[in-house]
Amino acid sequence: MGSVVAMADSSAQPAEAIARCELYRLLADPVRVRLLGLAAAEELAVGELAELLREGQPKISRHAAALREAGILLARRQGTWTLLRLDPRATTDPVIDDAVRAGQRACAADGTLARIEEVLAARDAETREFFARGGRPLRPGPPSELAAYLAALAPLLPHRRLAIDAGTGDGALLEVLSPVFDRVVALDRAGAQLQLAAERMRRRSLENVELVCGELDGPEVRVAVARALGDARPDADQAPSGGADVVFAARVLHHAPQPARAMRALVELARPASPGPGDDAQRARGGAVCVLDYEAHHDQTLREQEADVWLGFTPAELRRLAEEARLSGVEIRRLPSAWQGEGPDRHLVWQLLVGWRSARTGAFNGEGRGTP
Repeated sequence: MGSVVAMADSSAQPAEAIARCELYRLLADPVRVRLLGLAAAEELAVGELAELLREGQPKISRHAAALREAGILLARRQGTWTLLRLDPRATTDPVIDDAVRAGQRACAADGTLARIEEVLAARDAETREFFARGGRPLRPGPPSELAAYLAALAPLLPHRRLAIDAGTGDGALLEVLSPVFDRVVALDRAGAQLQLAAERMRRRSLENVELVCGELDGPEVRVAVARALGDARPDADQAPSGGADVVFAARVLHHAPQPARAMRALVELARPASPGPGDDAQRARGGAVCVLDYEAHHDQTLREQEADVWLGFTPAELRRLAEEARLSGVEIRRLPSAWQGEGPDRHLVWQLLVGWRSARTGAFNGEGRGTP
Protein backbone atom coordinates (compact mmCIF):
# COMPACT_ATOMS: atom_id res chain seq x y z
CA MET A 1 0.00 0.00 0.00
CA GLY A 2 2.89 2.31 0.68
CA SER A 3 4.09 2.18 -2.92
CA VAL A 4 0.61 2.96 -4.16
CA VAL A 5 0.46 6.00 -1.93
CA ALA A 6 3.85 7.09 -3.19
CA MET A 7 2.72 6.72 -6.79
CA ALA A 8 -0.43 8.65 -6.04
CA ASP A 9 1.59 11.42 -4.44
CA SER A 10 4.00 11.63 -7.38
CA SER A 11 1.19 11.81 -9.87
CA ALA A 12 -0.57 14.45 -7.78
CA GLN A 13 2.54 16.66 -7.64
CA PRO A 14 4.46 16.01 -10.88
CA ALA A 15 6.49 19.25 -10.67
CA GLU A 16 7.77 18.45 -7.18
CA ALA A 17 8.53 14.87 -8.16
CA ILE A 18 10.53 16.03 -11.16
CA ALA A 19 12.39 18.52 -8.95
CA ARG A 20 13.30 15.75 -6.51
CA CYS A 21 14.56 13.60 -9.35
CA GLU A 22 16.73 16.47 -10.58
CA LEU A 23 18.10 16.92 -7.05
CA TYR A 24 18.99 13.21 -6.83
CA ARG A 25 20.66 13.43 -10.27
CA LEU A 26 22.58 16.59 -9.21
CA LEU A 27 23.91 14.94 -6.07
CA ALA A 28 24.76 11.63 -7.77
CA ASP A 29 28.15 12.99 -8.90
CA PRO A 30 30.82 12.21 -6.26
CA VAL A 31 32.83 15.35 -7.11
CA ARG A 32 29.82 17.53 -6.31
CA VAL A 33 29.22 15.69 -3.05
CA ARG A 34 32.85 16.19 -1.98
CA LEU A 35 32.67 19.84 -3.09
CA LEU A 36 29.68 20.30 -0.79
CA GLY A 37 31.56 18.69 2.08
CA LEU A 38 34.43 21.17 1.68
CA ALA A 39 32.14 24.17 1.20
CA ALA A 40 30.35 23.23 4.41
CA ALA A 41 33.66 23.23 6.31
CA GLU A 42 35.07 26.53 4.99
CA GLU A 43 34.34 29.31 2.51
CA LEU A 44 36.82 28.55 -0.30
CA ALA A 45 37.68 30.01 -3.69
CA VAL A 46 37.03 28.02 -6.84
CA GLY A 47 40.78 27.69 -7.42
CA GLU A 48 41.29 26.45 -3.86
CA LEU A 49 38.54 23.87 -4.28
CA ALA A 50 40.12 22.73 -7.55
CA GLU A 51 43.45 22.27 -5.78
CA LEU A 52 41.90 20.33 -2.92
CA LEU A 53 39.82 18.08 -5.15
CA ARG A 54 42.65 17.70 -7.71
CA GLU A 55 40.33 18.67 -10.54
CA GLY A 56 40.59 21.32 -13.22
CA GLN A 57 39.24 24.74 -12.30
CA PRO A 58 36.77 24.85 -15.25
CA LYS A 59 35.26 21.56 -14.07
CA ILE A 60 34.87 22.81 -10.52
CA SER A 61 33.31 26.03 -11.85
CA ARG A 62 30.71 24.03 -13.80
CA HIS A 63 29.84 21.88 -10.79
CA ALA A 64 29.64 24.96 -8.57
CA ALA A 65 27.36 26.73 -11.06
CA ALA A 66 24.92 23.82 -10.99
CA LEU A 67 24.90 23.73 -7.19
CA ARG A 68 24.42 27.49 -7.01
CA GLU A 69 21.51 27.34 -9.45
CA ALA A 70 19.91 24.71 -7.24
CA GLY A 71 20.23 27.04 -4.25
CA ILE A 72 22.70 24.82 -2.39
CA LEU A 73 25.83 26.95 -2.64
CA LEU A 74 26.28 30.68 -2.07
CA ALA A 75 28.93 32.69 -3.91
CA ARG A 76 30.54 36.08 -3.38
CA ARG A 77 33.16 37.90 -5.42
CA GLN A 78 36.43 39.23 -4.04
CA GLY A 79 38.26 40.78 -6.98
CA THR A 80 39.12 37.87 -9.28
CA TRP A 81 38.12 35.30 -6.66
CA THR A 82 34.75 33.58 -6.46
CA LEU A 83 34.30 32.29 -2.92
CA LEU A 84 31.83 29.48 -2.32
CA ARG A 85 30.12 28.29 0.84
CA LEU A 86 27.21 26.08 1.70
CA ASP A 87 23.88 27.83 2.12
CA PRO A 88 22.94 26.85 5.70
CA ARG A 89 19.27 26.81 4.73
CA ALA A 90 19.92 24.02 2.23
CA THR A 91 20.65 21.43 4.89
CA THR A 92 17.05 21.58 6.11
CA ASP A 93 16.46 19.24 3.18
CA PRO A 94 17.38 15.75 4.46
CA VAL A 95 18.70 14.66 1.06
CA ILE A 96 21.08 17.61 0.83
CA ASP A 97 22.09 17.21 4.45
CA ASP A 98 22.90 13.56 3.83
CA ALA A 99 24.95 14.47 0.75
CA VAL A 100 26.93 17.06 2.72
CA ARG A 101 27.71 14.57 5.47
CA ALA A 102 28.72 11.96 2.91
CA GLY A 103 31.01 14.47 1.21
CA GLN A 104 32.68 15.38 4.49
CA ARG A 105 33.21 11.72 5.37
CA ALA A 106 34.81 11.10 1.98
CA CYS A 107 37.06 14.16 2.28
CA ALA A 108 38.05 13.20 5.79
CA ALA A 109 38.88 9.66 4.74
CA ASP A 110 41.30 10.66 1.97
CA GLY A 111 42.85 13.57 3.89
CA THR A 112 41.31 16.34 1.75
CA LEU A 113 39.49 17.90 4.69
CA ALA A 114 42.71 18.20 6.69
CA ARG A 115 44.42 19.95 3.75
CA ILE A 116 42.07 22.92 4.07
CA GLU A 117 44.47 24.38 6.65
CA GLU A 118 47.30 24.22 4.10
CA VAL A 119 45.19 26.11 1.58
CA LEU A 120 44.30 28.77 4.13
CA ALA A 121 47.96 29.12 5.13
CA ALA A 122 48.85 29.69 1.48
CA ARG A 123 46.49 32.69 1.45
CA ASP A 124 48.57 34.18 4.24
CA ALA A 125 52.00 33.43 2.76
CA GLU A 126 52.29 36.55 0.61
CA THR A 127 51.14 38.80 3.46
CA ARG A 128 53.63 37.21 5.85
CA GLU A 129 56.43 37.67 3.33
CA PHE A 130 55.51 41.33 2.80
CA PHE A 131 55.66 42.19 6.49
CA ALA A 132 58.73 40.00 7.05
CA ARG A 133 60.53 42.31 4.59
CA GLY A 134 59.56 45.26 6.77
CA GLY A 135 56.26 46.16 5.15
CA ARG A 136 55.69 49.86 4.63
CA PRO A 137 58.33 52.37 5.69
CA LEU A 138 57.86 53.98 9.11
CA ARG A 139 55.94 57.26 8.93
CA PRO A 140 56.64 59.80 11.65
CA GLY A 141 53.79 61.36 13.56
CA PRO A 142 50.20 60.19 14.00
CA PRO A 143 48.72 58.02 11.24
CA SER A 144 46.57 59.64 8.59
CA GLU A 145 43.85 57.13 9.48
CA LEU A 146 43.83 58.24 13.14
CA ALA A 147 40.19 59.36 12.92
CA ALA A 148 39.12 55.81 12.09
CA TYR A 149 40.89 54.46 15.18
CA LEU A 150 39.35 57.14 17.37
CA ALA A 151 35.87 56.41 16.03
CA ALA A 152 36.40 52.79 17.06
CA LEU A 153 37.33 53.86 20.59
CA ALA A 154 34.48 56.35 20.95
CA PRO A 155 31.80 53.86 22.11
CA LEU A 156 34.02 52.98 25.07
CA LEU A 157 33.63 56.49 26.52
CA PRO A 158 30.51 56.86 28.67
CA HIS A 159 30.09 60.65 28.32
CA ARG A 160 30.82 62.06 24.89
CA ARG A 161 27.87 64.26 24.06
CA LEU A 162 29.85 67.50 23.81
CA ALA A 163 33.48 68.61 23.82
CA ILE A 164 34.82 72.17 23.74
CA ASP A 165 38.13 73.06 22.16
CA ALA A 166 39.02 76.38 23.80
CA GLY A 167 41.56 78.26 21.69
CA THR A 168 41.27 75.91 18.74
CA GLY A 169 43.72 77.83 16.52
CA ASP A 170 44.01 76.07 13.18
CA GLY A 171 41.87 73.21 14.50
CA ALA A 172 44.51 70.48 14.87
CA LEU A 173 42.81 69.07 17.97
CA LEU A 174 39.50 68.82 16.11
CA GLU A 175 40.88 65.83 14.22
CA VAL A 176 40.97 64.03 17.57
CA LEU A 177 37.74 65.35 19.07
CA SER A 178 35.39 65.15 16.10
CA PRO A 179 35.55 61.35 15.63
CA VAL A 180 34.99 60.77 19.37
CA PHE A 181 32.30 63.26 20.47
CA ASP A 182 28.77 63.73 19.17
CA ARG A 183 29.21 67.50 19.03
CA VAL A 184 32.25 69.78 19.28
CA VAL A 185 32.33 73.54 19.87
CA ALA A 186 35.63 75.06 18.76
CA LEU A 187 36.31 78.52 20.16
CA ASP A 188 38.89 81.09 19.17
CA ARG A 189 38.99 84.88 19.29
CA ALA A 190 40.99 85.23 16.04
CA GLY A 191 38.98 85.04 12.84
CA ALA A 192 42.10 84.21 10.81
CA GLN A 193 42.68 81.11 12.93
CA LEU A 194 39.08 80.01 12.53
CA GLN A 195 39.41 80.26 8.76
CA LEU A 196 42.29 77.77 8.94
CA ALA A 197 40.19 75.53 11.19
CA ALA A 198 37.27 75.73 8.74
CA GLU A 199 39.54 74.62 5.89
CA ARG A 200 40.78 71.69 7.99
CA MET A 201 37.17 70.71 8.75
CA ARG A 202 36.36 70.74 5.05
CA ARG A 203 39.33 68.64 4.07
CA ARG A 204 38.89 66.11 6.86
CA SER A 205 35.06 65.91 6.77
CA LEU A 206 34.67 67.07 10.39
CA GLU A 207 30.95 67.71 10.12
CA ASN A 208 29.94 67.78 13.80
CA VAL A 209 31.99 70.86 14.74
CA GLU A 210 30.69 74.40 15.29
CA LEU A 211 33.25 77.20 15.09
CA VAL A 212 32.75 80.16 17.42
CA CYS A 213 34.58 83.47 17.36
CA GLY A 214 34.66 84.97 20.85
CA GLU A 215 36.07 84.90 24.35
CA LEU A 216 36.08 81.97 26.76
CA ASP A 217 33.39 83.59 28.91
CA GLY A 218 31.67 85.52 26.13
CA PRO A 219 28.02 85.23 25.06
CA GLU A 220 28.91 83.55 21.76
CA VAL A 221 30.20 80.40 23.42
CA ARG A 222 27.19 80.22 25.76
CA VAL A 223 24.82 80.27 22.81
CA ALA A 224 26.86 77.64 20.97
CA VAL A 225 26.96 75.32 23.99
CA ALA A 226 23.21 75.63 24.54
CA ARG A 227 22.59 74.96 20.86
CA ALA A 228 24.86 71.89 20.91
CA LEU A 229 22.95 70.58 23.92
CA GLY A 230 19.66 70.86 22.05
CA ASP A 231 18.26 74.13 23.41
CA ALA A 232 16.01 75.41 20.65
CA ARG A 233 16.11 79.03 21.98
CA PRO A 234 19.56 79.63 23.48
CA ASP A 235 19.88 82.84 25.50
CA ALA A 236 23.21 84.65 25.50
CA ASP A 237 22.49 86.16 28.92
CA GLN A 238 21.84 82.85 30.66
CA ALA A 239 24.02 79.86 31.41
CA PRO A 240 23.23 76.70 29.45
CA SER A 241 21.33 74.10 31.42
CA GLY A 242 24.31 71.77 31.03
CA GLY A 243 27.85 71.96 29.80
CA ALA A 244 30.56 70.05 28.01
CA ASP A 245 31.59 66.56 29.01
CA VAL A 246 35.19 67.62 28.32
CA VAL A 247 36.77 71.05 27.91
CA PHE A 248 40.21 71.15 26.31
CA ALA A 249 42.67 74.03 26.49
CA ALA A 250 45.74 72.92 24.55
CA ARG A 251 48.62 75.37 25.00
CA VAL A 252 46.23 78.23 25.68
CA LEU A 253 46.79 79.21 29.30
CA HIS A 254 50.23 80.74 28.76
CA HIS A 255 48.61 83.24 26.35
CA ALA A 256 45.99 84.39 28.88
CA PRO A 257 46.67 87.77 30.55
CA GLN A 258 44.88 86.46 33.66
CA PRO A 259 45.42 82.69 33.94
CA ALA A 260 43.20 82.36 37.02
CA ARG A 261 40.31 84.01 35.24
CA ALA A 262 40.88 81.85 32.17
CA MET A 263 40.87 78.71 34.31
CA ARG A 264 37.56 79.74 35.91
CA ALA A 265 36.07 80.30 32.47
CA LEU A 266 37.19 76.85 31.33
CA VAL A 267 35.61 75.25 34.38
CA GLU A 268 32.33 77.11 33.78
CA LEU A 269 32.13 75.54 30.33
CA ALA A 270 32.18 72.02 31.79
CA ARG A 271 29.07 70.14 32.78
CA PRO A 272 28.22 70.77 36.47
CA ALA A 273 28.22 67.91 38.92
CA SER A 274 24.81 66.31 39.39
CA PRO A 275 24.98 63.97 42.36
CA GLY A 276 21.90 62.00 43.16
CA PRO A 277 20.46 58.49 43.49
CA GLY A 278 21.52 56.23 40.67
CA ASP A 279 24.01 58.66 39.15
CA ASP A 280 27.29 57.13 38.11
CA ALA A 281 30.49 58.42 39.68
CA GLN A 282 31.72 60.28 36.61
CA ARG A 283 28.49 62.24 36.14
CA ALA A 284 28.37 62.98 39.85
CA ARG A 285 31.71 64.73 39.63
CA GLY A 286 30.84 66.74 36.51
CA GLY A 287 32.60 67.37 33.23
CA ALA A 288 36.36 67.15 32.81
CA VAL A 289 38.76 70.02 32.13
CA CYS A 290 42.02 69.15 30.37
CA VAL A 291 44.74 71.79 30.29
CA LEU A 292 47.88 71.12 28.28
CA ASP A 293 50.63 73.65 28.87
CA TYR A 294 54.32 74.13 29.59
CA GLU A 295 56.21 73.69 32.80
CA ALA A 296 57.97 76.87 33.90
CA HIS A 297 60.92 77.71 31.62
CA HIS A 298 63.24 80.61 30.75
CA ASP A 299 63.00 80.79 26.95
CA GLN A 300 62.21 84.45 26.28
CA THR A 301 62.23 83.91 22.50
CA LEU A 302 58.75 82.38 22.68
CA ARG A 303 57.39 85.73 23.85
CA GLU A 304 58.76 87.26 20.67
CA GLN A 305 58.01 84.42 18.25
CA GLU A 306 54.73 83.04 19.63
CA ALA A 307 53.32 86.00 21.63
CA ASP A 308 53.49 83.98 24.87
CA VAL A 309 52.56 86.01 27.94
CA TRP A 310 53.75 83.52 30.55
CA LEU A 311 56.83 81.32 30.53
CA GLY A 312 54.91 78.26 31.63
CA PHE A 313 53.73 77.24 35.09
CA THR A 314 55.16 75.05 37.80
CA PRO A 315 52.99 72.02 38.58
CA ALA A 316 52.17 73.59 41.95
CA GLU A 317 51.02 76.83 40.27
CA LEU A 318 48.89 74.92 37.78
CA ARG A 319 47.30 72.85 40.55
CA ARG A 320 46.53 75.97 42.57
CA LEU A 321 44.81 77.60 39.58
CA ALA A 322 42.70 74.47 39.05
CA GLU A 323 41.68 73.99 42.66
CA GLU A 324 40.82 77.66 43.14
CA ALA A 325 38.55 77.30 40.08
CA ARG A 326 36.74 74.45 41.91
CA LEU A 327 38.19 71.51 40.00
CA SER A 328 38.34 68.27 41.98
CA GLY A 329 40.41 65.13 41.58
CA VAL A 330 43.17 67.12 39.89
CA GLU A 331 45.95 65.08 38.32
CA ILE A 332 49.06 66.46 36.61
CA ARG A 333 51.50 64.46 34.55
CA ARG A 334 54.59 65.28 32.51
CA LEU A 335 54.37 64.17 28.88
CA PRO A 336 57.13 62.40 26.91
CA SER A 337 59.11 64.72 24.67
CA ALA A 338 58.41 62.44 21.70
CA TRP A 339 54.75 63.54 21.88
CA GLN A 340 55.54 67.22 21.45
CA GLY A 341 55.68 67.56 17.68
CA GLU A 342 58.14 69.63 15.70
CA GLY A 343 57.12 73.18 16.62
CA PRO A 344 59.23 75.92 18.21
CA ASP A 345 58.10 74.75 21.66
CA ARG A 346 59.21 71.13 21.24
CA HIS A 347 62.22 71.65 23.54
CA LEU A 348 60.05 72.63 26.51
CA VAL A 349 58.57 70.31 29.11
CA TRP A 350 54.87 69.78 28.50
CA GLN A 351 52.45 68.92 31.29
CA LEU A 352 48.83 67.81 31.28
CA LEU A 353 46.33 68.71 33.98
CA VAL A 354 43.01 66.88 34.26
CA GLY A 355 40.30 67.70 36.80
CA TRP A 356 36.54 67.51 37.20
CA ARG A 357 34.01 70.18 37.87
CA SER A 358 32.44 69.39 41.22
CA ALA A 359 29.64 71.98 41.39
CA ARG A 360 28.39 75.19 39.83
CA THR A 361 30.72 78.11 40.47
CA GLY A 362 28.48 81.08 39.84
CA ALA A 363 28.03 80.10 36.23
CA PHE A 364 28.39 82.81 33.64
CA ASN A 365 27.79 85.77 35.89
CA GLY A 366 29.21 89.15 35.02
CA GLU A 367 32.28 88.70 37.17
CA GLY A 368 35.48 88.44 35.23
CA ARG A 369 33.91 88.60 31.78
CA GLY A 370 36.13 89.49 28.88
CA THR A 371 39.39 88.24 27.50
CA PRO A 372 40.92 85.66 29.86
